Formats: sequence, structure tokens, C-alpha cells
Amino acid sequence: MNWKTLTILLLVGVALPAPAGPLGRKLADGKKQEVRHSMIGPRDTLLFYTFEDLKAVLLLQIAKEGDRFPVSGTVYLFAPRTTAEELGKWINNQHSDGLFPDVPEPTVVCNLPAGVCTAALVQLSGESKEGPEGELFRDYKVKVSVKAHREEGKFELAAFTDTAGVFEKVGKR
Repeated sequence: MNWKTLTILLLVGVALPAPAGPLGRKLADGKKQEVRHSMIGPRDTLLFYTFEDLKAVLLLQIAKEGDRFPVSGTVYLFAPRTTAEELGKWINNQHSDGLFPDVPEPTVVCNLPAGVCTAALVQLSGESKEGPEGELFRDYKVKVSVKAHREEGKFELAAFTDTAGVFEKVGKR
């Protein structure tokens, strides 16, 4: 359509369809990074799934509370110009001592609703770990399930399952 035709259509009041809004990013098959230790020893498990091409990160956090393993999830979306290296530095800052001062800030942060992320098929691995101050930890293998979830115009998360290790502090030696 040329400029002259567009001008005529606008003058006679013919409405053109609005441009389609953002369809959202389809998040599937992210690259996994598991973090179970901090500088001071075992911690809640963090699972980072990076979708480099889509400039997105899914973070799952798994804790041990009594006989339960609650799982929470958050999706972070970044600007299109964000590089894979910048995403890596951002992830590092989320679980370490913040070595990198100039990391990108997410443009969208969406906490997944309760029930989207769950833990099942828990097995005690039989190993005990000792923390830096003599604390004892049990090591569990947990199967994590994530249901498909969609935030209109932002992202569409595909359902998946995965496994992760989770520590439980059981006392001191």
C-alpha cells in the first residue's frame, strides 16, 4: 500500500487493523544451572533455566520445610539487546556476592501462581554433608513438575519435569 492510498483511506474513515501486539515469548527447553551452595555452605536449591535467544530466565527455588519441598517460580524477561554474557552475569549475581555491577535489569518479572510448580518423588540420597560450622545436612533428590502457564502478551511457559538435589539442615555435629 502506498502513501497516497493510505491517506485516502484515512480521509474517508476506513479503519485499518491495529498492528498485532506482542505475542509473548514461548519458553521451552531452557539451559539449566543448579545452585545448592553459597559461600557459607548449603542453601535452598535454585534452578535457573536460561532461554538465551528469548532473553528470558526462569528461576525455581526449592526449600525443605518439615516434610514438604515447596517450589516457587519466577520468570524474568530482559530487553532484546541483552547478551548471553549479560544474562550469565545477572544469574551469578542472584546467588553469589554480586561480583558484577553492570548487569541488565529485567523488563518484566512475573511470579508464577501457587500450584504451577510442585515437587514429588522425593528420595533421600543417603548422603550427609557437613556445613562450615559443623552443621549436618541430608541430601534429597526431588522431581520437580512445572505446569504450562501463560501470561498474555508476555510469555508462554511449556510444561516440563526435571530433577534437583535439595539439602535439609538436621542439626550440628
